[in-house]
Amino acid sequence: MKKFGLFLLGALTMLGVTSCNDDDGDYPRNTPLITTVCPLEGGDYCFERDNGDRLYPSDKSRVPGYKPDGDQKQRAIIWFSLLDQTIPGYRYNIALYAVEEIYTGTSEVVSDASRLAELGDAKTGYTVGTFNLSESWLTFYALYSCRYNSKHTFTLAVDKSGTTEFKESKEGYLDVVVLHDDQDDQGGPDCGFYISFDLTPLAAELEGKEGINLLIPTRENGNQEIKLRFAAPRGE
Repeated sequence: MKKFGLFLLGALTMLGVTSCNDDDGDYPRNTPLITTVCPLEGGDYCFERDNGDRLYPSDKSRVPGYKPDGDQKQRAIIWFSLLDQTIPGYRYNIALYAVEEIYTGTSEVVSDASRLAELGDAKTGYTVGTFNLSESWLTFYALYSCRYNSKHTFTLAVDKSGTTEFKESKEGYLDVVVLHDDQDDQGGPDCGFYISFDLTPLAAELEGKEGINLLIPTRENGNQEIKLRFAAPRGE
């Protein structure tokens, strides 16, 4: 399988993707990517990498039923093959094989403890090696107990109420915490899903920062703090 050096997924086996060879027939020949769905006029759409490059699916014959929601930002895993023909205005032309939308959450600055409590305190695990931090998005593979995944919401918060205790703060890194509201959906099996946070609401807080100090309250290992760096400091 040809490698496509963008945002490589670290948990493909969890998503049911298997390896293939050139004799398998009609299959996506490039590594799946997590992208932003970009609706276009007339119900059309394309996908955007975290570095701004856009992929246009000129061949959508394998996904005739997919229609993006133009009213909200959406992240999705795409399976595809690169095509030779160029499309004006796009970096890549692709044949699209499958689209799996993933949880797309927001971020916010929280000033009082009551708002922090509203956003939830359920525990969230994670898979090492799946974190990706870009100018606009934080994405990783989350692990948590669930029966009805649609009940679960996640928010990335800058806690200015002083409620969250950070023990590994570092100059140049913004302290942020993952808040998880499970709406009492507890006792289910352990599940794993990619989740992605829109960082746009934190633009002012992230200005000039090297990265983030991400606190994730986990079930088995307590609060875990993870340092993630931007490719370049914000604002440069």
